[in-house]
Amino acid sequence: MAEDTRQRLEMLLVMQWLDEGASEGGELALSVSTAAAELGLEEGRSGLLAVMAALGELEERRLVDVAWPTGSGGREARVTLSAELRRDARRLFGRT
Repeated sequence: MAEDTRQRLEMLLVMQWLDEGASEGGELALSVSTAAAELGLEEGRSGLLAVMAALGELEERRLVDVAWPTGSGGREARVTLSAELRRDARRLFGRT
């Protein structure tokens, strides 16, 4: 399940980035609770923790950088997609 959540979160982040105009630097704001709902995860703490764990895995794989503007216990993250992920997304979705 964790691998599936990581892959689905990766796609959600890419799609959000593209929908928001595909900023050159790859930055986007992520609501952890909204992401959990959009991924169909359990409500409450377990869904939030699943998203946070998936973000950690993506960060370990160097696909994203994650910042927590309100601290590590916050529900709002600032995510920056790696150059490699942005390049792949542009190629796959036909955006230049």
